[in-house]
Amino acid sequence: MLKRFTPIVFVTALCWLVFAVNNLVLSDHLLRYGIIPRHLSGLPGIIWAPFLHGSFQHLAANTLPLLILGGILCTRSRAEFAFVTVAGILLSGGLTWLIGRTAYHVGASGLIFCFFGYIASLAFFDHKIGTVLLSLVCIVGYGGILRGITPTSGPISWEAHLAGLLAGITLAWFGSKVRTAPASSPVTSPASKPPSG
Repeated sequence: MLKRFTPIVFVTALCWLVFAVNNLVLSDHLLRYGIIPRHLSGLPGIIWAPFLHGSFQHLAANTLPLLILGGILCTRSRAEFAFVTVAGILLSGGLTWLIGRTAYHVGASGLIFCFFGYIASLAFFDHKIGTVLLSLVCIVGYGGILRGITPTSGPISWEAHLAGLLAGITLAWFGSKVRTAPASSPVTSPASKPPSG
């Protein structure tokens, strides 16, 4: 049972490992590999930003929601977790690159908002009672984070939060379309007629 949670534990541990190396060995130099909006040099940050954190408090604040929301996805299936994580990093990071303020955008909060948006919106696309209950639990437990998408001039990247939320909702919609797509009917050829003779 615990093996189900290996993927999210690995992702979270990677955030802590990168933070330790960045602070203890590299004197915070990795932070420059965050997302720099609308700069070509900032494109690689789309991949690296979720694993970079500006401070211990920043990483600590992201750890529990990352574990809980990611853990919920892991209980659904590892494949679903992998899909939402990879596609969420790319989509939310890409959108942050497009709309963000000129600054280094780092942290796993974009991915956290993606997980939240995905789980919370599942009920709109999949009307099974279990899915509706899961979405409600997610909204009740973590709905307060939606304050994080309010525009601010402070050091918090509300753009990454908004981008993550939109990415999660988009992925839930896309996943529902894939699941409900009708299977293509098999191609059949007409029975060959026996030779006449």
